[in-house]
Amino acid sequence: MRRSTSGSLIVLLAVIAGGPPLAAQEFKAGGQVTFGDDADFGLGPRAQLTLPWIAPGVWLAGSFDYFFPDSGLGDPGGDYDYRELNLNVLVDIPLDGVTNLVPYAGGGMNVAWEKVPSNGREGVLERLYGLNIIAGFRFPLVGFTPFVEARYELEGGEQLLVAGGILLP
Repeated sequence: MRRSTSGSLIVLLAVIAGGPPLAAQEFKAGGQVTFGDDADFGLGPRAQLTLPWIAPGVWLAGSFDYFFPDSGLGDPGGDYDYRELNLNVLVDIPLDGVTNLVPYAGGGMNVAWEKVPSNGREGVLERLYGLNIIAGFRFPLVGFTPFVEARYELEGGEQLLVAGGILLP
């Protein structure tokens, strides 16, 4: 799986590099709060970049979440660590006559790092690769853009997550 994920990432980066200059693209960055059914509460940065040479309303979204999971997953006193990196392509779904609500859907890749302690000993940090399926809404306002989305991870983190946050121009 590692080889195919690396190959997909190289192709994606080549498509981005082959596009128009950054001045023709819209870039937004901000933060997000994420709740996962396994990893609990997480925080992290998020950035989005339009890909107008592919089609209008197509975005590349990258995020990193550091989670603060319940310590009940390992031995008492053990630390369960979980964090993940996501790279997704999102496509706006236009609604006629509505400008302050933009639904979107998409998918992409995730890399999760997980460390679970066992028998009172330090756990081993494991890297997991997977795919994302995403649906969400952006609420474009003057000066900032709130969003909320649901992401299901196939393989990798293997969980359902709900994220919300704010992007700044």
